[in-house]
Amino acid sequence: MFQILSGVTFLHESTKIAHRDIKPSNILLTLSGRVQLIDFGISWKEGEDLAAKKNDLWVETPEKMYFEVSTGPYRAPELLFGPRNYDAFAIDSWSLGATFAEFFTTLRLFNPLDDEDFDFEGDEQSDSSDESSSKPTEPFIIPKQLRIGDPSNRWARDSLFDSTRGEIGLAWSIFKIRGSPNETNWPSFLSLPDANKLSFINVEPVDLPFILSNLPSSAQQREVDTKTHVPPETMSPTPADLIHRFLVYEPSRRLFPSKALTHPWFTSEPPLLLPDDFPAPSIHGEASISLNWGAKSLGEWLSDVHPSGAV
Repeated sequence: MFQILSGVTFLHESTKIAHRDIKPSNILLTLSGRVQLIDFGISWKEGEDLAAKKNDLWVETPEKMYFEVSTGPYRAPELLFGPRNYDAFAIDSWSLGATFAEFFTTLRLFNPLDDEDFDFEGDEQSDSSDESSSKPTEPFIIPKQLRIGDPSNRWARDSLFDSTRGEIGLAWSIFKIRGSPNETNWPSFLSLPDANKLSFINVEPVDLPFILSNLPSSAQQREVDTKTHVPPETMSPTPADLIHRFLVYEPSRRLFPSKALTHPWFTSEPPLLLPDDFPAPSIHGEASISLNWGAKSLGEWLSDVHPSGAV
């Protein structure tokens, strides 16, 4: 998570580029454990000259931005209501929160026939999961012996939000967790072009630790209010507090990636374990850094829990 934030901070601060499609599948790991961000096909560069966009399929300007960006459950909620002008950097902050949440959601082994259970005709299905077709497992990381034991095994973590029923379904899945929009939690909501086209049932937000089943036990023991969309100024040294600060409705209130690098979850003990080829020491900020833990590097730990070459 720290490495991802370091990369996005470089994009935002040094190059003025918003990625606009941050998601787990666009984040790769080298064998040393070094993070690499990929796929800049729909990125946005602030202040880019129109001449540089002449070969773009759809030329975007600050007044005519494309809102069909980002992917599925990682899309910021404002994109679901037709904006032609929005903060592309705040889009990345929301996607970071949704991506980080997935470090701590339920890990499942899916039956190879699961895909056939989808209703391609669009008929409404039950919200409850079918436990007969998927089996939750305890470990935080997929055990090597399970990954290599059966090539048909398909392991995946639940996404925090559900995009399988289109944009309306995604909006509703966000509201069911983060609460219905109102003037307090999302002051600019009604200014969105499509905000008045739909009416949702009013629901209250849910505390994130309640649904992030793989949070460390030490984090679960701390009381953190993750329901509010105006997070308290004092940060708590827990991953739930960090995720919460990204998943805020009002774009201007979302945590900047550069600010997140100084979050107390990173700066408190134990030190961060980073790959031995991690660049730019100056970006570490106040965090304590280690290149090995238990006499092993990050790459060596990864090779212990993943089959060779699968990282």
